Amino acid sequence: MIKTQSVSFIQNIKSRPLIGGIIITAFYFFGIVGILSESKDWFIEKTAFNLSLSFLILILYQKKYSLSLLWGFLFCYLIGFSAEYLGVNFGLIFGDYIYPATLGPQLGGVPVIIGVNWFLITFCVACIIFPLKLNVIVKILLATFITVLIDFMIEPVAMELNFWNWENNEIPIQNYVGWAIISFLIYSFYAIIKLPLENKIALVLLVWQVVFFACLNLFLLDNLI
Repeated sequence: MIKTQSVSFIQNIKSRPLIGGIIITAFYFFGIVGILSESKDWFIEKTAFNLSLSFLILILYQKKYSLSLLWGFLFCYLIGFSAEYLGVNFGLIFGDYIYPATLGPQLGGVPVIIGVNWFLITFCVACIIFPLKLNVIVKILLATFITVLIDFMIEPVAMELNFWNWENNEIPIQNYVGWAIISFLIYSFYAIIKLPLENKIALVLLVWQVVFFACLNLFLLDNLI
């Protein structure tokens, strides 16, 4: 009886994407406000939780579940995490940087949640770009370009919030080249396996990710100048 009620409750929420949109909006909006307030540290500490919640909501509102979705997530997580591991430990792909404890539990100096973050960004971008009536190579390149643009917004804020720290506090061009390479590989894999991309919340999540970092670039970094 309890199991049936739980399934019914989840199905009820799943059929109402507005609920997911409101939750995402609330968390990101108050995240911006909180980080710009005197309670900044408390909100920054909740970043890993926010990423985990975003992932769960994204998966909840996925229309089709399949093995290709699982393979897409695993490939993205593993290649993203592996690239980060090589960067942190050997200075390869992205450059020389380290992760403090801000983003939660780590494995080999890399936060466990970072692979989820790679999936959140690439999956949401793919949901918007891949349905367009364009050549598949053009779609992959366009998605890669957008992902690198998002990283341009992320990097300055990430250093200020102590998500990760670059050597000499300088973001190398190598980082953006690395993001382009890894993103290209991920999107290519998504295209090959025909990743199911019908998701009722992906656009909302992507917009709020962009708004989140755009606002912090505008207000947080501007106050430091």
